[in-house]
Amino acid sequence: MNDWNALLQAALVGSERPWSLPAHAEEGEGDPVALMLRDAHAQTAPDTPGLLLRLAGAKAVCQRAGWTAPATPLAPIAPAAPESRTLANVAWSQLLSQAVTLGPQRLQHQVLFAMDAAALRAPPVLLPALLHAGRQSVALRTHLLPVLGERGRWLVQQNSEWAYACGAQEQADTQTHWAHGSLEQRCAVLRTERTSAPTAARERLQADWESLAAKDRAALIATLHVGLCADDEAFLTLQLKDRAIDVRRTAADLLAALPSSAYSQRMVARMQALVQSEQAEPGLVERLLGRLSSNVLSSAEPHWTVQAPNQAEVDWKADQLEPERPKYEPLGERAWWLFQLTSRTPLVWWTQHTGLTPAEVLALAKAGDWNDALLRGWHHAMLWQPDAAWAQALLDSAPAARWDGRSSLLALLAPQQREQYHLAQLAASTNLHDVAVSCLDGCAPHAHLGQAVSERLAQLLRQHIDQGALVNDYSLRNQLPDLACALHPQALPKLANLPRSAEETTSLSEALTLLEQVIHSRQQLIHMSEATSTENPTP
Repeated sequence: MNDWNALLQAALVGSERPWSLPAHAEEGEGDPVALMLRDAHAQTAPDTPGLLLRLAGAKAVCQRAGWTAPATPLAPIAPAAPESRTLANVAWSQLLSQAVTLGPQRLQHQVLFAMDAAALRAPPVLLPALLHAGRQSVALRTHLLPVLGERGRWLVQQNSEWAYACGAQEQADTQTHWAHGSLEQRCAVLRTERTSAPTAARERLQADWESLAAKDRAALIATLHVGLCADDEAFLTLQLKDRAIDVRRTAADLLAALPSSAYSQRMVARMQALVQSEQAEPGLVERLLGRLSSNVLSSAEPHWTVQAPNQAEVDWKADQLEPERPKYEPLGERAWWLFQLTSRTPLVWWTQHTGLTPAEVLALAKAGDWNDALLRGWHHAMLWQPDAAWAQALLDSAPAARWDGRSSLLALLAPQQREQYHLAQLAASTNLHDVAVSCLDGCAPHAHLGQAVSERLAQLLRQHIDQGALVNDYSLRNQLPDLACALHPQALPKLANLPRSAEETTSLSEALTLLEQVIHSRQQLIHMSEATSTENPTP
């Protein structure tokens, strides 16, 4: 341990505890600064207030005063590659600067999305701020990285904190992006190739698999979800034994999404023993009234029941099922086992096996003792086995929002279904904040809501503001900038000319001012995007 580490550790645990400097200085016993520090430490009681700070200050001053420039000159830095995108004009640059300054991430998404669609690049003066924003938000990087241009990709090589943005030139070919690109670029290569040539994409991944880091393997294997087919089973089965747990879990989820795979069949066999049917006997009144014939009685509809496993089996771990419940897990032990089995069982099996619709299967779970485990398991399965009917059923069950996956469920619905779902929420709920959050969950960051939902939501927001309800509704107040970004352009005028008063609090005034600024920026963006599309019509 060197002097700095010793001082830092003493500061972290508290200087009132016993602490000392290491026996030898980092630079050796003859280091005069190290000897000075030890003399000061020896001549002063360790519990003297300020001793730790004085020693750290002396070390810092001496270190800075004694620094000398490297004797050998640094190698010249290679220039940036030629740009392939048009530099954003003054209007676009000002709009991008406003989005970065104002802060709503949806506004940043929308401006970057529009600039990317118009093949524009950001001005050099904004590159550091954009790179810092991308470091804070992974979701922002999709449309941020192309807008950086070649100068931005050159700049990230000079600062290790921006390493996430390193990658091949935008105009490079597919092989260059795969061999020398960033992780995001390599994932994009696989996703694109999987749509047209899934076998070639998988073979590309297999060829480099052993040389990839665990983080890269976990991200790249997830791209096989695009164009997933039976030919992927052999490769995915091998990855059930991968060194990294994230890779093993992703491989298991992908295999579960293949109903014909051996993995899925093993999961079905385990679940089949837990899902049993019982013939429902007709009631006494029905018998007395003679409403049911003997034929109907013999073909009475089965009553399905779902039980949780009584014990974990020895072969579970090989299929990425954890017998031991984590300490932080709120489910009980048996519910934990049932959740895992449900999450890895093909969704199509439930409807085929029971003859019920997804909504009826969910109603069956609600009537039983294991509702939470089943709902959570089905929700996890939906992430890898997209199905609109299951998504609608899960959204209609209130607890579905409990696992923060509402956005993925809403994305599976057709636009008209999403519109109807939001309109029903706006009509039924009295909590505007909760409905607003649901609307934002169902809207991609770079997109906007439908016109009917937007106009109704804007009307309710305006009523809320006019009635002064925002004074104490801090939750909704914090959502206003994002809501302004998500509203349809035709609904924005409903939030114009907001009522202001001299009595409003500072925080409310700041919230309303930010809302007005965001609306103004959005209107500018809409106008400029329309002008750009007119100048560069799609062929």
